[in-house]
Amino acid sequence: MTDIIKLTEDETVHLLMTHLIKEGWVIDSHCLGQKRGCDITALKDKLKLLIEVKGAKAGEKSPTKKKDKFDSGQIKTHFGRALVKVLEDKLMNPDYIVAIAHPDDLEIRKAIGRITPALKNMGIKHFWVSPDGSVIED
Repeated sequence: MTDIIKLTEDETVHLLMTHLIKEGWVIDSHCLGQKRGCDITALKDKLKLLIEVKGAKAGEKSPTKKKDKFDSGQIKTHFGRALVKVLEDKLMNPDYIVAIAHPDDLEIRKAIGRITPALKNMGIKHFWVSPDGSVIED
């Protein structure tokens, strides 16, 4: 967990895809920047994984105001949107695995870290992605 390196959503997507490939997943598709859609779609055996990814700060090409990091309110808002998205994905595709991923970041853990373990009860995986590429699953 770090509070020094703030990962953007795109950086988190790339790191998580690398991890998934090492774990035997095949990346079917991914979205970067402001593109709409599932951030990462991966396949393994007969399983399909849909992941909504969030960052700790806006990307360089983001049209939103640039700050060094997202504040607690923004982190919670982004988490809420991700939760609605994966619940919709799960409803439309009940056989798929759905997940949310965040940078493993001190401020994000302070804002939502107590909540993420409860996602498992809703059938939602959660990934913490570190700048060094290591990944922890809640």
